[in-house]
Amino acid sequence: MGCRKIKKGMILTALMFGGIIGLSGCGKKQDDQLSVRIAHDNNVNTPLHKAFVKYEELVEERSGGKIDVILLPGAQMGSVQDTFEQCRRGDIEMSGSTTSNFTQAIPEFAALESFYMFDDSAHAKRVFESEAGEELMKPLERMDLVGIGYMELGFRNFSNSKHPITKAEDQKNLKIRGYNPIQIKAWESLGVNTTSVSWNELFTSLQQKMIDGQECATNSFYTEKFYEAQDYWSLTKHVFTNFLWYANKEFMESISEEQRTILLECAEEAIDYNWKLADEAEEEALKKLEEEGVQVNEVDVQERRKMGEIINEAIKGDIVSLCGEETYNMLMDAVEEQREK
Repeated sequence: MGCRKIKKGMILTALMFGGIIGLSGCGKKQDDQLSVRIAHDNNVNTPLHKAFVKYEELVEERSGGKIDVILLPGAQMGSVQDTFEQCRRGDIEMSGSTTSNFTQAIPEFAALESFYMFDDSAHAKRVFESEAGEELMKPLERMDLVGIGYMELGFRNFSNSKHPITKAEDQKNLKIRGYNPIQIKAWESLGVNTTSVSWNELFTSLQQKMIDGQECATNSFYTEKFYEAQDYWSLTKHVFTNFLWYANKEFMESISEEQRTILLECAEEAIDYNWKLADEAEEEALKKLEEEGVQVNEVDVQERRKMGEIINEAIKGDIVSLCGEETYNMLMDAVEEQREK
């Protein structure tokens, strides 16, 4: 669409001059045309961005071209903290990131830092779409934002060069990268030894056997070629990384009921599409790892729940001190309610 090209050109010109001056107000009606800018830091090949492309198509089709969705991927508008503030001010209409990035501003999100909450992605989706998931988005309103919904970035799993992980005891005395206080306390509760290693130094540390293993998303394990230094990839699924999609509150309240309905209904479809794509991408990455000679193993859900009990007992106090007992209990109750026994 020609008008989109003009708007994107304006954005790029503004960025060249060191800011987003002149962009405010672009989301308002202009000759019955509504523009919705969505900025995020994922690259264009990710399931997340592909879902936003789907959203763009759905919204523009259902609005008859009267709502123009403008996608700004790959951190074009800055870091997730930058776009958080831009969306709060109304300089852009929508953005998002994992809730882990916002626990300082919105401490209630710390409840989602618990380990082994979800048995699989379907379980996670049910929890995020439950009343508890909706309640967790309400604190966004303090920041002049409203939640649209949760998308999937995926589970973190455990790799090492010694043996497959099938139970808690298999992790004892393994030396891995530690990177924040809660994560370090979590792993050390299982007898894992942690040491400070930056992400940029991780491959070299694995290759030179300075550490035995690490934990990350499957796609990261493949793209960073950690498989060249690690023989075992165990699907511990210990932490789920979400992507919280949010919008400027004033913008959502200023548009017509019809426009709001289109934006929210299309968002539901785009979110479902993202979860589907993310699961497919996970399966594809696992196949590639096996082709590279990595031994991939599932970890029995009962064993994962046992590990979760040990870890969460160790870190519960730290998390509750941030999110509060009420929020923590609300989320954990939903986790159990949505679990398939």
